[in-house]
Amino acid sequence: MRGGKRENSGRPKGSSNKDLKTLRTRIESLLDEQWDNVINDFEELSAKERIDTIIKLLEYALPKLNRTEIESITSIEDFVEMTPQERQERIRVLQNKLNNN
Repeated sequence: MRGGKRENSGRPKGSSNKDLKTLRTRIESLLDEQWDNVINDFEELSAKERIDTIIKLLEYALPKLNRTEIESITSIEDFVEMTPQERQERIRVLQNKLNNN
């Protein structure tokens, strides 16, 4: 028996995982059926717990942003001392980095 991946084995690239699709459908149904209870439970939480819950739920609704390192600027003073043209160029470089990731 040889090692490595066999040709044409497994699920084709890009096809959906049927088990995951079924699980998502079941979770959606459960939430639909229990939505009133979810809202009631949410309202019973303290303000801090509600905020923590919202933050956790946002991870599933919004894409996570990549962190961008600021190179060659070690302090706010460095940024303030830049000319407007230098600032615009720095902004353009950072936007390009974001778009390429």
